[in-house]
Amino acid sequence: MQTDARPLPAQAAPAVPAEPEGAAPRSQWSLAWRRFRRNRAALVSIAIIVMYALGGLFAPWLAPHNPVKDHSGRDYIPPFWRAQSPAGMAPDSTFPLGTDSQGRDVLSRILYGTRSSLVAGLMPALIILVIGSTLGFIAGWAGGMTDNLVMRTTDIFYAFPDVLFLILIMVTLGSTPLGRMANGLVLFLSALAVVSWTGLARLIRGSALSLKSLEYIDAARGLGASNWRIITRHLLPNSLSLMVVWAAFAVPRLIIAEAILGYLGLGLRPSITGKEFFVTSWGRLFLEAYSNVASQPDFLLILSLVVSVFVISFTFLGDGLRDALDPRAKT
Repeated sequence: MQTDARPLPAQAAPAVPAEPEGAAPRSQWSLAWRRFRRNRAALVSIAIIVMYALGGLFAPWLAPHNPVKDHSGRDYIPPFWRAQSPAGMAPDSTFPLGTDSQGRDVLSRILYGTRSSLVAGLMPALIILVIGSTLGFIAGWAGGMTDNLVMRTTDIFYAFPDVLFLILIMVTLGSTPLGRMANGLVLFLSALAVVSWTGLARLIRGSALSLKSLEYIDAARGLGASNWRIITRHLLPNSLSLMVVWAAFAVPRLIIAEAILGYLGLGLRPSITGKEFFVTSWGRLFLEAYSNVASQPDFLLILSLVVSVFVISFTFLGDGLRDALDPRAKT
């Protein structure tokens, strides 16, 4: 039996899109941005966060009323979707989200509270990034006794309960000049930054330990690069994605911490004139809403919805950044 000796036709290889001739190679950040744009939930989250930030920044122009002004005889007005409040009040178009127990506009107070809570989430995160990354790089790069000293200090701070430490600081120093600065927000930011840097320091230390054993670090050492140059030019850029993702997940936790302290009455001091930059916060509003939940239940519902949407937006943003900055992800 004869067989056909003709060779079989070769299968065509799958076409690989080539970079345009003469085009510059894409950087890791451009590839990360390309992956991030595909995450619609993260993009929507950015839009929501920007909307919250603009609402808090331009609160004096967006708020329909002074957030601390008492409207006599207009307390417990329900929001526009209710026909009548439990206290027997009818809705009023000049107070779209109703009023609280003292006749203060709910919408105006939420807008001003957004400003304080945003600062309470973002500023401690920046301070923690500086403290935690600095100590983490020092411990991971130096090693030996320095590493042991930094990590044992980290263990001491980590073992102390965060909320208990915050309560002690706010109670002890609340009546001092530091506690009165910016209606108590400066003291809160400082206390929150002191107890929250331990987790980031451990992450950065682990990143520094894994990076310093790579070949290009040995090459930089051989060329005579100083420790400062290696940390700032090599370790820091390669750990930046880790720091960005950590910050995206840390901000909502810090905002929740502020809300807890405010609910306990240990957060931002209430404003009297309403002309200060920090008038109230979401934590303080939670305390007020819970105290009058029987007469104005919608206040607590609205506030919970506002805070939940903001926290969930930061969570989706953190997920999107984590996926986009993963070097193993497909482009």
